[in-house]
Amino acid sequence: MCKVAVAKGEELLRYSFPGGHPMNSGRVRSFFRHMPDNVTVIEPEKAERETLLLFHTKDYISFVEEMDRVGMGYLDYGDTPAYRGVYEASLYVVGTTVKLGRLVLNAEADHGFNPMAGLHHARRDRAGGFCVFNDICVLIEYLRKNGVGRILYVDVDAHHGDGVYYSYEYDPDLYILDIHEEGIYPLTGRAYERGKGDAEGTKVNVPLRAGAGDEELVSALKSNLEFMISSKAEFVIYQCGCDGLYEDPLTNLRYTVNGLKKAAEIVHYVSHKVANGRLVALGGGGYDPHKTGACWAEVVKLLG
Repeated sequence: MCKVAVAKGEELLRYSFPGGHPMNSGRVRSFFRHMPDNVTVIEPEKAERETLLLFHTKDYISFVEEMDRVGMGYLDYGDTPAYRGVYEASLYVVGTTVKLGRLVLNAEADHGFNPMAGLHHARRDRAGGFCVFNDICVLIEYLRKNGVGRILYVDVDAHHGDGVYYSYEYDPDLYILDIHEEGIYPLTGRAYERGKGDAEGTKVNVPLRAGAGDEELVSALKSNLEFMISSKAEFVIYQCGCDGLYEDPLTNLRYTVNGLKKAAEIVHYVSHKVANGRLVALGGGGYDPHKTGACWAEVVKLLG
């Protein structure tokens, strides 16, 4: 049995865009209702500005603060609205992800899960795709600051994790396996993109055609099992977005809960094989609130 630390608290519900936006608190509320019993509940934690600066630029952080004060408009090109409280809400997302990383790193938990996290589209200096700050990249930098060498990042969200991939495209110590739907936002993550320079071969992108289901997802993971193990990672970060579930309003994949559980099982196995089980999982996308919350709960149950 593994000890799984799961973040739960009202603070995580504040990351919720207004006006019927698909990224709203309904998804996380649904997960809280479905949460399994075999977990250790932890409170959210707010990140300090210095923590954000591990990855993000000073100017961009100041821009988000200013847009928070304005309380209207967009933080990007039109996907990520500004609202009063968005800055603090985003700090809780990042801080909670880092807290889970710290708990796992200190062996206070085997695995961690933050449902309102995995904001993989944000770049160092800009927002994108509903993502204000990139908690994944901040966690990567936090882990490195605390002595972690190689890291494996696995992303099964239907949308390519461009904010992570292109920020570390030249980095040989971050291994990435990203399985996503081709032809949808952000229109990146081609199969030929495998890292550049010294990092060539440390990245794998697997774009799937619309209509792909469990068989294609599991096959992509199994066929890259040796790649994941060869990373010799000391820590695994898993973006387990559920927006690939059949009939998600923003995507065209046909995954089932069973398929995403199988995916989590493979990543869980890899974490124990190479990283002494050190794994932090992050909720990512999923825009049918009931299905997403229930699926996350099944993934968390499997990790325990």
